[in-house]
Amino acid sequence: MIRIGTVELGKKPVVVLSIDGGEEDKLDYARRLGVNLIEVRGDLVISKGVDLSGLNRVLDLIGDYGFYSVLTLRPEWEGGKLNCSEEERLQLFEKLVKHPSVGAVDVELRASILSDVRELAKREGKVLIVSYHDFEKTPPAEEIGGIFRRAVEAGADIVKLAFYGNSLSDVSRVCCVMNSIDYPKVFMVMGAVGKMTRVVGFHFGSLMTYTFLGKSVAPGQIPLEELKNLLEKFYNC
Repeated sequence: MIRIGTVELGKKPVVVLSIDGGEEDKLDYARRLGVNLIEVRGDLVISKGVDLSGLNRVLDLIGDYGFYSVLTLRPEWEGGKLNCSEEERLQLFEKLVKHPSVGAVDVELRASILSDVRELAKREGKVLIVSYHDFEKTPPAEEIGGIFRRAVEAGADIVKLAFYGNSLSDVSRVCCVMNSIDYPKVFMVMGAVGKMTRVVGFHFGSLMTYTFLGKSVAPGQIPLEELKNLLEKFYNC
């Protein structure tokens, strides 16, 4: 069983709220609605002109509200906002991963610093999420399986896959492949056609679903209150 901080994955749907700053009203609302984890999109925070000390204050505030976080520093080349060298990004990871409110770190399968971040996460006792995003399409089933295997071989504690859905067949293909793989995973099909995967994905082994307050950070995300209502209907939680 995998835990991110004190949050146990796999027993029930785990809701992750993605944030791009340290707004106390969002964290208070998230706590009242039963959000389990916070994803700190550090790249979005930095893109607003916040420096390292300010990002640490965001992590402090998350801890003050009783949450553990998933730290994400998504580069521009994989849909994020961070525009720096990989060496500079690794330095940010090194300075932030040790924060006590960070329970997991998300790094891309295609990142040249993946092995460094893996060792950093292992040394600090954090869960390593290895992610892969395709914002244009959903590949064939064999390719999806190959991407997943590469992430496992890279040392992922959890594999996170996100593909863009252009048809319902894309949705069914991803769900079928994911259902056949017995390994800790998070997946979603981005875009309007794949919205359902953010709710029904748990039936196919997905451990977490990501949501937002205000402005979404990925195509097809479902707002927090709507997502909680859907999860209550599907899973009584």
